[in-house]
Amino acid sequence: MSRIASPIDQIAQHYEVLVIGSGYGGGIAASRMARAGRRVALLERGKEILPGDYPNTLVKAAEQFQLHEPNGHIGSRTGLFDFHVNAQQNVLVGCGLGGTSLINANVSLEAKPYVFDDTRWPLSIREHRDTLLKDGYARAREMLKPNPYPENGAALTKTAAHQQSANKMGQAKEFYRTPINVNFETLPNNKNHVGVEQLPCNNCGDCVSGCNNKAKNTTLMNYLPDAWNHGAEIFCQAAVSHIEKAADGWLVHYQYVGTGREKFDAPTQFVKADIVIVSAGTLGSTEIMLRSQQKGLLLSDQLGLHFSGNGDILGFGFNTTQKINGIGFGDNQPPNKPADRLPVGPCITSVIDMRDQAKYEHRMVIEEGSIPGAIGKLMLPMLSTTADLMGKNDARSFMDRAKQKVRAWTSLWRGPYTGAIQNTQTYLIMSHDDSKGRMVLDAKNQLRIDWPGVGTAENVEVGNTRLNAATKALDGIYVPNPIWSDLFKHAIVSVHPLGGCVMGEDATQAVVNHKGQVFSGKSGTAVYENLYVTDGSVIPTSLAVNPLLTISAISERAMQLLAQDRGWTIDYTLPSAPKRPVVEDKLGIQFTETMTGYFSTAFTQAASTNLPVYEQAYQRGKADDSTMSFTVTVDSDDLEKLISDPKHPATMAGTLTAPALSSKPMTVTHGVFNLFEVYPEQVGVRHMNYNMRAIAEDGSNYYFSAFKSVPSDHSPFKIWHDTSTLYVTVYRGSDKTGEVLGSGVLHIQPTDFVKQMTTMKVSNAKSEQERIAAVARFGKYFAGVLWENYGGILAGKHDEKP
Repeated sequence: MSRIASPIDQIAQHYEVLVIGSGYGGGIAASRMARAGRRVALLERGKEILPGDYPNTLVKAAEQFQLHEPNGHIGSRTGLFDFHVNAQQNVLVGCGLGGTSLINANVSLEAKPYVFDDTRWPLSIREHRDTLLKDGYARAREMLKPNPYPENGAALTKTAAHQQSANKMGQAKEFYRTPINVNFETLPNNKNHVGVEQLPCNNCGDCVSGCNNKAKNTTLMNYLPDAWNHGAEIFCQAAVSHIEKAADGWLVHYQYVGTGREKFDAPTQFVKADIVIVSAGTLGSTEIMLRSQQKGLLLSDQLGLHFSGNGDILGFGFNTTQKINGIGFGDNQPPNKPADRLPVGPCITSVIDMRDQAKYEHRMVIEEGSIPGAIGKLMLPMLSTTADLMGKNDARSFMDRAKQKVRAWTSLWRGPYTGAIQNTQTYLIMSHDDSKGRMVLDAKNQLRIDWPGVGTAENVEVGNTRLNAATKALDGIYVPNPIWSDLFKHAIVSVHPLGGCVMGEDATQAVVNHKGQVFSGKSGTAVYENLYVTDGSVIPTSLAVNPLLTISAISERAMQLLAQDRGWTIDYTLPSAPKRPVVEDKLGIQFTETMTGYFSTAFTQAASTNLPVYEQAYQRGKADDSTMSFTVTVDSDDLEKLISDPKHPATMAGTLTAPALSSKPMTVTHGVFNLFEVYPEQVGVRHMNYNMRAIAEDGSNYYFSAFKSVPSDHSPFKIWHDTSTLYVTVYRGSDKTGEVLGSGVLHIQPTDFVKQMTTMKVSNAKSEQERIAAVARFGKYFAGVLWENYGGILAGKHDEKP
């Protein structure tokens, strides 16, 4: 499977359509707009993680966790598992190319018709339920390929146990196998309908930590490569901060995350677009729109309101008398799987569908699940402790409780694939809450969710009662979500957040209209015609079922209407195929650098080796307080070429700040960095060259051309000066043919150099030894004696996959 994301230095100045986010809403928007013949870019805040690189051990999983809590952010900004901690409503979402589809359980069920009869939905949605929305559901199924676990597949004990629970609860007729976005067939040439390599499910059970077997139909396996097949440009690690209205379209401000730019307090970059489609997920889209409102964009006062956790309830049937086999294989994938290890199956394979009950708060679905093997060893201490404190144990006899103890000890000594944990059923309920949560930005400008009493609502109480009944049917101990307790004020966790930018009739009721267009005021129906939101954030009610298919249908509908309104035609023909060459992953290296100094427009000679002239420009700029600085990320995707090629090319992206040229920071793109290139005009001199385009918010283009001069016969005492002093010339336009606008000198400050060293990362290393060797080789080549003084800082940095 090849990568589809482009280096961020290749981002263009302007796009016709810019999509923010890559889950169901964003993947669909990018695919459909590209199929309509538009020039499309997609920005994703996470990394592009391919099957084979998802975490399958506890150590790797821990590295992929990021935490948003009241005191700030913990962990990598690109961590796959993005957990938001709040007083009452906690939320887990995915971060990566594919969004939460990378870590969800794949269930594709439609919302019941009664959901759309609710007056919180705009009338147009209700009228189109059997036309445009129906078409949206159909198109989503065509791309996501949902189907139930096959009848002739390996027997799954967790599915059989769930059916036993349904039977004993009197819900036998409501039990069935769920349609799930998982491939169970051997495809022709192992290629799917958009030309991506795909294999049959191997029943490993690790769906929600990322499918390493290429069987799960995430948007990375369908909508996103389909968009790429049709010309869309995809950029990762671009975390959008806010959107700003410009005279000729929109400015989308983003930060290149995971590169160390935050260590230098670097400004945001930006890209222009005619049409912006915000699809960053319920939390992401709401946060972006709240920040945009904070920056002056006029929006509805309903922004951030009507948050729903989709009535999610988590629970466990612990230490039952039935074998469940609900722990994924983790790093024991075939062919390394022990012979006695039974198949787990996809995370969710069956449902007890209770959505036709008379009372609204009692309508819900109960699904069984699996726990990823990466965290399987944590389950016994967590569940055993919680079972003792708050579990409901109906075992009456001494013998029954003795057997429970034996199973618990077996798991403790032999691991989670035996004993009590092997006999533990995982449950997930989706139900109806009242959608009265509220999202706001706190004093640290991070998103918070406020929802007093959500954990004691009727649907939560009823749901836990039913999970207790499902567990009793298996003779186990019911253990509710450990934080659903008096100690934690009955807090709950959602993996299906909805709302915040809800759709409705006008701005007094909602944030967007039925098309997803954003209302342009606090009342009325006027909209920003070229600003859309389409993802879970627009859904105004809970769904009481997994929302991915409804989010997809709503998004398909929105894109169809967007195209129709502009006279565009979306070609839905399948299959599609890649049209660009595959790029092979090689050992690479990346670091982020900040330089500061002074620049003067009084010195307009073309670039030369006359260093005193640059020093004069520096002194004049300093006297005029004409500062200049940049923060750029230098990225080589081929370390061998960087070192062995005479020109040593690498790319650069970031920001340039120069008040003499632009009152606001400029975005750097198409940068080229040359490391120690031989300079034939001067014998024994090498240059480190920095050439990059800088784009101002008003559309002005500048070309920044600079070099560090490193003579081979310099004194050891001049090493620092030579490798930290940059001589700058700026031209008007996008290359050196334009008018010279000025010159100057920039320096690296020692404290910034120390920070720079901590940003150095190796990509695609196959082992820690390879990573260390790569850093050492680059360091020795890069700075010689300087490496001996500063290289120790790099020890201990971990390899990061792109």
